[in-house]
Amino acid sequence: MESLLPGREEVWRRGASSTNLRSTLQGRVAIRPRAGRCPPQRIQQRGIVPPLPVYNPRVMRIDVHAHYLPESCSDLMPSGPGRNPFGPAANLKDDPSNLDFRMRKMDERGVDIQLVSGPNWLQNADPAQCARLNDSVAEAIAGNDRFIGLASVPMQEPETAAAELERCVKELGMRGLEMLTHVNGENLDEPRFAPLYRKMEELDVPAFMHPNNVLGADRLTSYFLNNLIGNPTDTSVAVASLIFGGILAEMPTLKFVLSHGGGTSPHLRGRWEHGWRQGLVETPITRPPSEYFRLLYFDTITHSVPLLNYLVDTVGPERVMLGSDYPFGMGDYAPEEQVAALPHLTDDGRAAINSENAIRVFGLDL
Repeated sequence: MESLLPGREEVWRRGASSTNLRSTLQGRVAIRPRAGRCPPQRIQQRGIVPPLPVYNPRVMRIDVHAHYLPESCSDLMPSGPGRNPFGPAANLKDDPSNLDFRMRKMDERGVDIQLVSGPNWLQNADPAQCARLNDSVAEAIAGNDRFIGLASVPMQEPETAAAELERCVKELGMRGLEMLTHVNGENLDEPRFAPLYRKMEELDVPAFMHPNNVLGADRLTSYFLNNLIGNPTDTSVAVASLIFGGILAEMPTLKFVLSHGGGTSPHLRGRWEHGWRQGLVETPITRPPSEYFRLLYFDTITHSVPLLNYLVDTVGPERVMLGSDYPFGMGDYAPEEQVAALPHLTDDGRAAINSENAIRVFGLDL
């Protein structure tokens, strides 16, 4: 097939990719153990979590946006006023390290599974710190089918990041990675990140994208604007970089799950399209940006039923997944209520958002 990016074939040479996504579960399906997870009978024997003998994907709920800090890694967090993302300024609602309490909260909401990401600060950290965090997460959730880990990788060293992702998936049973919206100020379309993207394709795992250290932070120091405006804006810059930089054109099987409903990007799609059609965008893509936008996935965190309804209408229910941002104060601890309130969503659409999309995109073996 002719490359969509003339002149960049050598930089973005496609690696072997797996496109055989597991089909969505139908009916009542028993839990099947997979690598890195214990059989349910052992879970019950250990008394770790209440027994979950069957999952019905028509009613189950999977939260794809939750943060977790193993107690054994608390020393890795930065110190000083405002530097610790789990410090007082974060307005945490619950202890980010207490899995027993977390499960009780999940039971209250009817959430069956959380995909847990490490602290944003430790993404793109020293490779040894990333490996230590990943090992600690895997150890903490071992044998507990309520949690599935996402890897933290040192993206500033793409080859090392690719190797760590492979280790986390094949040896630790993780089902993807958390990726920040930039790498120490570099946008995600930099050609040097190709080794990690190729590894994502090869392993058929997604990146859950989350903002941190947002652009324009010097102007966003008041009124919590670094979060209220900075986070959704930084996510949109990352999305635009992936689209206009040609990453999604050259590697269309890459999977990105965007936090906070994709930030402002769903609402800027028309503006991006118009600028491209007017020939104002210097970009290697030869097709409208909307064709690549529809390759993305989104969580539900919009804090507004009308905005969530717009997102679902724009991208389709097959592209949206439950997210809570637990345990942060800016999270949505009842996203299922907003999904239930969507006026025109069918039962099939609700099932897709609540669990089926996560099962398919993250390749969950339930």
